[in-house]
Amino acid sequence: MSALIHIGIKLAVIVGAVAAVVKLYIVYYERRLVFFPVRTINQTPRDVGLQFEWRRFLTYDGHQLTGWWIPHPNPIATLLNFHGNAGNIGDRIQFLAYLHEAGFSVFIFDYRGYGESEGRPTEEGLLMDGDAAYEELTIRIGVPPEQIVFFGRSMGGVIAAHTARGRPIHGIVLEGTFPSALDMAEIVFSPLRLPRWSISVRLDTAAYLKLRQCPALIVHGTSDDVVPYRLGRRLYEMAGPPKEFLSVEGGSHNDCYMVGTTAYLEKLRVFSAGAIDADATHKVIS
Repeated sequence: MSALIHIGIKLAVIVGAVAAVVKLYIVYYERRLVFFPVRTINQTPRDVGLQFEWRRFLTYDGHQLTGWWIPHPNPIATLLNFHGNAGNIGDRIQFLAYLHEAGFSVFIFDYRGYGESEGRPTEEGLLMDGDAAYEELTIRIGVPPEQIVFFGRSMGGVIAAHTARGRPIHGIVLEGTFPSALDMAEIVFSPLRLPRWSISVRLDTAAYLKLRQCPALIVHGTSDDVVPYRLGRRLYEMAGPPKEFLSVEGGSHNDCYMVGTTAYLEKLRVFSAGAIDADATHKVIS
């Protein structure tokens, strides 16, 4: 009997060690999979004829972040833009030009480790970065919260939802965003059938979205090959009211504004000016 107990203990130790190694590998791999920062900024708004101001501000834990303030002379609203997980603000120039032409002032910033922002990207750090950007826009730039709409694309939608919690902003737009990192992990790691407990990155958009006080517009392209369309629908279903869903027929992960063109921008203007369309909670543009 003692021999069997000894063997059992050894097996338990081996299994535990293997599990720990697998966990460490997953943590290392998934974080490299989530964050793709690029340091070099290849374009600025000046390259498309926009006047802008560089902004540098500190996070609660002392990292200096950088961003651009692009004012409009007669704005419909001010968009606080939370970009996706790859590149930096210099890769969003065309979208910024679209927004300015549509009548928006925009504040866009880089998370820690992206562009000229200090630090290294982590989930906890990026959530703090959103709070710091909100304070920069409202306290130092001086835009009232009720005139602000958050716009988050892909992973940026997670940070936008977290930053929106309990704050009196006018609205939040999430495009190509997933309910949580666990939902994405089931797709990315599907051949491995990993247990949910093994995933350390949470990025729980749906949970944060339930803490907001403002209307939400969820946008998703029907041909999104990064975050499947069904996850956008699931996020919408999990979000509390008031809310609206916009399908962009043929839109992929980063081009809904180009595929939807005028109808897309008009919807963004209408939402930013008057919030939810109570008569049509699910619209389709093509």
